[in-house]
Amino acid sequence: MNRLAAALLALLLFCAPALAAKPKVGDILPDMEVKAAPLPAEAAYLGLPQGLKSFRLSQIKAEALLVEIFSMYCPRCQASAKAVNELFENLAALPQGQKLKMLGLGAGNSAFEVDTFRKKYDLTMPVFQDGDYTLHKAFGTVLTPAYMVLKPVPGAKGFQVLYFQEGTCADYQAFLDQVLRLSGVQ
Repeated sequence: MNRLAAALLALLLFCAPALAAKPKVGDILPDMEVKAAPLPAEAAYLGLPQGLKSFRLSQIKAEALLVEIFSMYCPRCQASAKAVNELFENLAALPQGQKLKMLGLGAGNSAFEVDTFRKKYDLTMPVFQDGDYTLHKAFGTVLTPAYMVLKPVPGAKGFQVLYFQEGTCADYQAFLDQVLRLSGVQ
């Protein structure tokens, strides 16, 4: 193999993780395990039994999920943390908030980092670590922040992507209205 071919092959192998397919509306994602213990208030909100050390997304008592992928080191995530938490609180206060649940996953963040982010921005939204990037990779190695609306697919042990967006929102109230409409929860 000549040097140019070897260099191109090495570049392709190095960049392949970054080229992972981003989720598209209509895609089916597998049911994923969150390897984190929910705090008591998070477990109650998500409809999970108390004392779990981990849980699957399918265990959450909801007709649809709004998932934010964030990183405590992402400046856009930091700048939008207050607005995202207000979005969560507005959703939770609506009757539809019993059917559409929201959570955040800290891509590459440890439990300590997620807890630091939670405390610094006074988050009430459930947030969980994904220190080894397992969930981040399963979601297509998206940029942060990223938002997805997922609906369980009966019998498929997975979730259909109803909405996907990378980057912050200009108007979180308009975003919430759109998410409610797309999720189909009444």
